[in-house]
Amino acid sequence: MTDAASSQVSRRVREALTTVYHTFNVPAPSIIEGCPCCISTRNTDVLLTTPLREITGQALWRYVSGVFLTIGDEKDFRYLLPRILEVSAFDPENANNPEIALGKLSLAGWRSWLPQEQRVIEQFVDAWFEQALASDLADADEGWVGEKAESVLCGAARAGMALDHWLIRLSAPAAAPVLADMQRRYPRELSSFWDYAPSGLQQLSTILIRGTA
Repeated sequence: MTDAASSQVSRRVREALTTVYHTFNVPAPSIIEGCPCCISTRNTDVLLTTPLREITGQALWRYVSGVFLTIGDEKDFRYLLPRILEVSAFDPENANNPEIALGKLSLAGWRSWLPQEQRVIEQFVDAWFEQALASDLADADEGWVGEKAESVLCGAARAGMALDHWLIRLSAPAAAPVLADMQRRYPRELSSFWDYAPSGLQQLSTILIRGTA
């Protein structure tokens, strides 16, 4: 991918992220609740006293891991969601992986949210997938293939998103190195989180099996 094309992909993610921030622009909740033995270890006060765009990935990590399981609810998740997505896409070294971050959407019941809210999340994930795929293809030019696109794809599947248009993108000639690597790793070496998205894995397998038959 050329520098100009890479810049365009990154700009698209940033624009989609701006829309997410605008759509989920709500006041910080007064408290994040949770089980007493868990809430004290997750530094939730920092999440409510730090400006949203300044919250670090490390500060978010414990919250994202436990939200809807031992701490948090839909209200605080919706408030933090824009920053969760931003850190996941742009600071992956300090973020929960996409499979976990996007998988929390299902626990939040996001398919009951307003259609516009669902749409902006889908648009962000679509742009994020393109960025991840571009990164994997850049790695392929260096002699190895990354797995970022698969992680976003699996996360989207865990969120209950249809994968069809991304599978078409993976099947395009330009994405051949990434698809070939996924076919090589199928089924035993793919992300373990596919176990929690069997319908998505079934969709994905249609292009992986086809390529290895």
